[in-house]
Amino acid sequence: MKKWYLVPVAVILIFLIGGCFSFGDMLDGIWEGVITDAYGNYDTVLVINSNNTGSISFDNDSYSVNIVNRRANRSFVGEYGWYDSSWHERIIEAELQNYGALRIEIYNNYGSLITTGFLYK
Repeated sequence: MKKWYLVPVAVILIFLIGGCFSFGDMLDGIWEGVITDAYGNYDTVLVINSNNTGSISFDNDSYSVNIVNRRANRSFVGEYGWYDSSWHERIIEAELQNYGALRIEIYNNYGSLITTGFLYK
């Protein structure tokens, strides 16, 4: 009689050993690129942390980002804003295209698309 019961045991052991090694979310880190909107081109740096916070800067104007919805290693939705005479909120939707490219879309308070582009690690 063959010992077929060893196959499921081996598979379970492989999954258990594989679970001991934790890899960070590929979305975390520093993403850089040039984003273009109706007003011009902006050197953009997006920093995403594992605790669902981060920052985004456009030509050195920096804003805190709060991640409100996240799918690990795939996409996230974040928000940032500033106050001058009224509150201006922006929504960022980002999707990982491959390990080194992140496609982002930025929407204004009314849900209109302001800009879209790619950032790179």
